[in-house]
Amino acid sequence: MIPDSIVHLLQTGVSVMVGTRDASLMPECTRAWGIQVGADRESVTLFLSEAIGGKTLENLRNNGKIAVTCTRPTDHITCQLKGQVRSIKPATSANREMSRRWHREFRAELSAIGVPSTLSEAWIIEPTVAVQISVSDVFDQTPGPGAGKKIGQ
Repeated sequence: MIPDSIVHLLQTGVSVMVGTRDASLMPECTRAWGIQVGADRESVTLFLSEAIGGKTLENLRNNGKIAVTCTRPTDHITCQLKGQVRSIKPATSANREMSRRWHREFRAELSAIGVPSTLSEAWIIEPTVAVQISVSDVFDQTPGPGAGKKIGQ
């Protein structure tokens, strides 16, 4: 189960980076355009763009292994979720609305650290797929002495 503190973190405007690997262990990374904790608190759904996340999606379809790093820009509180893909589906209108809420919160985080809104708005992309993952491990990755520590579960 994803701990309360991590659920709370993921509900803020966190930066969401998705790490995968191919069959030869070559890493791949792309940005997600939002994250939503499942009602079961054992899963999350990420919103990706096929246009820029094609290799990541290929990796996920081939082996399903994923690592997701989420960082809140204003205080650098960071977590990493590891898991396995449950499903990859076209984004629905509800997924796109969730992503738009995340966009607003992420832009506010970036604005708070001095990134002009014209810059942050220029590279926000609508998601085209929703990737649901079963979370197997949660790690504290906030810079400092606790970084790398497994939490919860």
